[in-house]
Amino acid sequence: MSLIITLYVREGIVMASDSRLSLNVQQESPQGQSVLLSVGQSDSNYKTFLTPTRVGISTCGAAEINGVPVAGYVESFINDIVAPKRLEVDQVAQETLKHFQSFTPSPAIMFHVAGYKAQKPSSDQQVWVVEVAKGSVQRVNPPGQQGASWSGEADILARLLQPVGQLDPAGKVVAQFPVHPIPWGFFTLQDAIDFAIFAVRSTIDAIRFQPRAKTVGGPIDVLVIKPTEAMWVQRKALRATTS
Repeated sequence: MSLIITLYVREGIVMASDSRLSLNVQQESPQGQSVLLSVGQSDSNYKTFLTPTRVGISTCGAAEINGVPVAGYVESFINDIVAPKRLEVDQVAQETLKHFQSFTPSPAIMFHVAGYKAQKPSSDQQVWVVEVAKGSVQRVNPPGQQGASWSGEADILARLLQPVGQLDPAGKVVAQFPVHPIPWGFFTLQDAIDFAIFAVRSTIDAIRFQPRAKTVGGPIDVLVIKPTEAMWVQRKALRATTS
């Protein structure tokens, strides 16, 4: 699993993801009991990608297809299908579902696909969520509104943002703390970048101290897409290992 998040504001789109690749390993104890272990295999996995048509793609869920990391399949999809056809954002979303459903069995992978569709009088900002196993392609950003969408290991972020209440003896929900909703509508592009990093970093840090599988971790990649350009705010780079 992973955590991917996409924020959409008037100035642009921000996509962020962690870098951990986890494997589920089945082992037997000396007593013959079967134990499922989640092992962090790598912290250099790419989960957010940029196409030549300035469409961003983020992935979470199943980490491999046929024993190979999903990142390689996404890059091949971009190079072999998206780039030659110069697909726009809505077409990329549809082709993502079609392409990854061609594998047997259909992998339990989720994608965020985001970018701008060229049209007059102004480009249309679009954010799509693609769920391969469910055969679902859904646009999640209402036109003209700002907001955020996240997928994967989302329980920590949800607990940080959702109101906390308790049932009284009469069965009524009583708020335990003041509620301070996130004012998505007032976010600038820099706010969106900061929140994306906060969301992934908070999840990484919380999971570190919790007795659970360490499925989110490593460097945080952050992509910004604007109507006329796209840029990496931060992205891990290949490097030579030093002794």
